[in-house]
Amino acid sequence: MIEIFDDESARSWLSKQDRKTRVRFVARMALRSFPAAIGEAPFDQENALRLLHHLLIASVASFDLDVARRAARFAFGGVSYAGSAQQIHNDQLFFASSHPNQKQILYGDEQPPPGSLRREVAENVISNALAWAVGFREPDFSVEYGGGFWELAWLAGAENATELAKSDATALREWPPLWGANGRPSCALADYSNLDDFFDSDKVVWGFWLRWFRAIHDGKPMPWELSGMIASSLSDQDWKSGAAHVAREIEKIEALFSVSQLLSELEKDRAAVFSNSRLGIGGNNPPEEIERPSSVQENYTIIWAAVDEIAEQAEAEAPDKSLVLSALKKLTEALHSCLNWVGQKVDLAIDTTIKWSIPATGGYFVLNPSKFQTLIEAVRNWSATLP
Repeated sequence: MIEIFDDESARSWLSKQDRKTRVRFVARMALRSFPAAIGEAPFDQENALRLLHHLLIASVASFDLDVARRAARFAFGGVSYAGSAQQIHNDQLFFASSHPNQKQILYGDEQPPPGSLRREVAENVISNALAWAVGFREPDFSVEYGGGFWELAWLAGAENATELAKSDATALREWPPLWGANGRPSCALADYSNLDDFFDSDKVVWGFWLRWFRAIHDGKPMPWELSGMIASSLSDQDWKSGAAHVAREIEKIEALFSVSQLLSELEKDRAAVFSNSRLGIGGNNPPEEIERPSSVQENYTIIWAAVDEIAEQAEAEAPDKSLVLSALKKLTEALHSCLNWVGQKVDLAIDTTIKWSIPATGGYFVLNPSKFQTLIEAVRNWSATLP
């Protein structure tokens, strides 16, 4: 049975875990502390962006340590993993804030009052989460930091910290809601109210971060690949250019990610359909193929060719917007022609296609026109972000 009830027991448990487990533990503690780190209005947007950046890297490290380290190298530029705390601070790798002495920790129901001290306690957890994630202060078997346990006890009460630490320790392969089944503790409600006000202060600039934090908070994180892509794609200069610039860059990354995901799904489906031309029960030969006009067959060919052209541009280091728009136009027009033909063959599609099969060039489209329509919308959104 896992026993974590104070900072010492947390350090003892962490000392027996691998690095990824330790990073995950402190990342979740840091995410719980984030609302307190935002503080009250007027909000420090520059510091808020820095904290969100650090939380992004720490959470990415929970599933891929290498991606987190690459992201840190790219974002903070040439900082040695053997660097001193002062070097790290000078490069803004973490916010070196002061916090109450551990011996003065409040393990009862009394919480620190609102103000700078509460923010600094929360920021301390985030700074340590980042440091562990990218290899600074690499935790060894003699762990000297409790993974954020005592800070959370100070912010949310010892009972809540104990329950959540045990929950995290027993769900190492999952990502449950940050506050468990009981939800946010009453002592954190004011922090979350401030956080809501912060995100509402500019929904365009902070829109992605609201969606990202809400998803990870509720136990339904965005695809880790997307978080990793954002963390490792933005440079030091991007982050220094401010929250509005970062929001525009993230919009581009999300748009490309959506296109890439849809293309991947289509490619898997195409490979599966082409490799299995007989879907009849027991391997029976399917009935004769639905007769299609040559113009329809040509449009099917155009659709897949346009998909391949879009895929080529999505993988390019510098996508050519004119080529993307050209492929999009061909895909849209061919899709329209095919939809018109399919509309005239609905009964035949239901009677034959679903029960048996049609070769991939035609039957797959009959069954899955919505996938191509979704791709068209995603490519439109992506093309709007291209220079």
